[in-house]
Amino acid sequence: MFWSKIWFFVVALVAAVALTIALVLPRPAQRTLMRAEANRLQTACGVIHILLADDARNRVDLAGAFARAPEIMNALDAASTAERLDEARMKQARDIGDTLMKAIQGNRKPDFAMLIDKRGRVVARVRLDDNDFGDVAAGRPLIDDALAGYLRDDLWAQNGTMYFVSAAPVVKQGGYVGAVVLGHQVTNQLAETLVKSLDVDMGFHLGADGVAGSKTIAFEHGPMQAALGKLGDDLASDCQVVRPMDVHAGADDYTTIVARLPGEAAAKQAYYSVLIKRPDAVGFLGTMKAVKENDLSFGNFPWLLVGGAFLVALGIGVGLMFLESDRPLRRLTADAVRLAKGETERMSEDAHGGKFGSIARSVNIHIDKLGREAKTAKKDLDQLLGPAPEGGLGTIDLLATTLPAVRPGGPAPAASPPPSAFRFHESQSIPVRTPAAR
Repeated sequence: MFWSKIWFFVVALVAAVALTIALVLPRPAQRTLMRAEANRLQTACGVIHILLADDARNRVDLAGAFARAPEIMNALDAASTAERLDEARMKQARDIGDTLMKAIQGNRKPDFAMLIDKRGRVVARVRLDDNDFGDVAAGRPLIDDALAGYLRDDLWAQNGTMYFVSAAPVVKQGGYVGAVVLGHQVTNQLAETLVKSLDVDMGFHLGADGVAGSKTIAFEHGPMQAALGKLGDDLASDCQVVRPMDVHAGADDYTTIVARLPGEAAAKQAYYSVLIKRPDAVGFLGTMKAVKENDLSFGNFPWLLVGGAFLVALGIGVGLMFLESDRPLRRLTADAVRLAKGETERMSEDAHGGKFGSIARSVNIHIDKLGREAKTAKKDLDQLLGPAPEGGLGTIDLLATTLPAVRPGGPAPAASPPPSAFRFHESQSIPVRTPAAR
């Protein structure tokens, strides 16, 4: 049985190693998946940053084209020379701006416009607070730069939402006569457009409030705001510095990273998030649940190798059991049958090895013990009853057989014969009976 035990140990060891590998492998796979998801989020965040920069370039170009319209030049030049702005001038400038906005082509049309004279006064507002005019807008970085002759873009937080704004100076005959500001609202459509080809979702946030997103879900802003508080001054590196975090949004869990938005709205903690739905944990059970039918096909799974290894292991195990158990047991059984039939007085110990030899030795030891006990019993009876007469039955034979009812020479005496050590001098003798005539 030695080699059978060794083989069982080897098979059990291989099975334990295989089970350990099956239980441990999902964890490295989970870490690899998490790293891949983190790289995916960082890449998407960087792409969105580039797309926003490209969108800013387009918006600035649009503001420059808007500022070069002759109607805008004339309206702002006239307003700049006036000491007081009235409602009639406001409506006239507003109508000019509205007409130009309607003529803008493309998907990203501005949501509002502001016409500002060279003194920094708001001549007219178009489509947003369009009845307000005359207030001084100078002092805001975007407008000051535009009045100074610079093309600029910015992000404003206004009325609970955010606007990407761009400004351009209005130049007439070599002099600055004012500036125009165009604003594009941050909308769900913008978020969907930015992530359309990235297979991720995103959201725009202002502090603890969600402004827009590719999915209409309620975000958990606490972890994201905490991550923003740990960042440095370089906004351009946010996508690479921020570690992915798990957040709860709606009824699902997501993995997300955040990046800050520049401009005036940064003072109110404006940022955007890039998120993907968190995959299920890849444990052993998760791996088994994820197995598909084609994963077990002959083309994807080595069934021949597994089946061959199983048959080899089974064949070796059966062979060792036959050699070390079945065949020796049959020899022992045959030897026991011969002993029972009286064909042999003892079992052959040398013919049996291992535990079967121990069984044969135990049987022989018991046979020897019975023989010694029988000799001891015979000796004790001889001491008690005396030795048997010459040619008579032995003590053991007398005990082992039934005495005959009639002996040769006549019937047995009515009284039991006295012991051999008995003396008749103290008792009457019994008369001798004459045998009956034949």
